[in-house]
Amino acid sequence: MIYNSNRKFKMWAYIVSHSSLLLRSEMKFPDQDNYTEDQSYNIDFEFWAVNYINIPTILNNIIIKEITEKDFPMEIDKNLLKYNMKIFELESEEKKYYIIAGGLLIGKNQWVNQDRIHDSNLNLEHDEVILITN
Repeated sequence: MIYNSNRKFKMWAYIVSHSSLLLRSEMKFPDQDNYTEDQSYNIDFEFWAVNYINIPTILNNIIIKEITEKDFPMEIDKNLLKYNMKIFELESEEKKYYIIAGGLLIGKNQWVNQDRIHDSNLNLEHDEVILITN
């Protein structure tokens, strides 16, 4: 397992020209319902060199794993795995979804209602990087 969270994540951005995908769990403010200190920051999942996406726009209670081709439940086009691509399995509410990408960065930040996506490139700078897979 790479990461798990009981938070809600949204498909925040996909940039075709850079094959970049951003999933974000938005921070809450102290005056919002159900606020906790664990929700006082955004959590971003940044995937790069994305070749395949099979996820809904909202994922709750997420578990991310990196799996092998033999564990992929469907027939897969071998070309999607060229150049050391990785298969990420995202489990949400007992359903499994898949992303094939070059890697994943998981980071925390406290950006207030800003995408921080400029010039058609993610280039996000996080307050804390939790994980980078290469």
